Amino acid sequence: MSLIEKLGRLWNLRGLFFESLGYSLIIAFGAVVLGFIIGVLLAVVRIAPKNNPIIKFFDKIAVVYITVIRGTPTLVQLLILYSSVLVVFKSMSTNLLVPIIAFGINSGAYMAEIIRSGINSVDPGQMEAGRSVGLSWTTTMRKIIIPQAIKIVVPTIFNEIIILVKETSVVSYIVLRVGGVQKWDLLGIAEKLGLAVPACYLVFLFAAALIYLAVVMLLTLIQHLIERRLKKNER
Repeated sequence: MSLIEKLGRLWNLRGLFFESLGYSLIIAFGAVVLGFIIGVLLAVVRIAPKNNPIIKFFDKIAVVYITVIRGTPTLVQLLILYSSVLVVFKSMSTNLLVPIIAFGINSGAYMAEIIRSGINSVDPGQMEAGRSVGLSWTTTMRKIIIPQAIKIVVPTIFNEIIILVKETSVVSYIVLRVGGVQKWDLLGIAEKLGLAVPACYLVFLFAAALIYLAVVMLLTLIQHLIERRLKKNER
């Protein structure tokens, strides 16, 4: 089969590739939202004053959580959650929640450290100023400190989003279903079609790689635009 014929076969299957890209992006951005929420909560627990035994307990839980998640491979976490903790979602006719939750739990550990570093980089005087006008520690953190910290860590958060988009390629190791019908992520469809048409295997893989690259470049552009906007607001 000539290269022209392979590219023609790829063009004819473009709908399947873009459909699978859609599932990959749904998983990635769903996981980003969940990971961000988990990250903020963990970061606040990690930096909260430890004069309360309940806070101390949750701080230890947070340390264990972050250590375990950051110290084990994403694929292993996905397979463990798919086969045990998330088994209820696994049997649903649409089980996209499985990879979203799995990747969200993974991303939360990294987001926590990113946001914690951002909070620590905010001038301590901001907390003192908030407390001096009668705001509680929680209110000061929520209304003054965290918004400033998010601005500081925007580039790092976008790097985590980019990494997460690429990591969703391991979703091909589990069975995805939407409306009771099996579906595939971007890498999964490239492998499936490549095995069905061995002569086009490399072409399909290169196509998946180029699509991932295009998505990453778009996210990088959005990151630069947001950073530029934030710098203008600071002025």
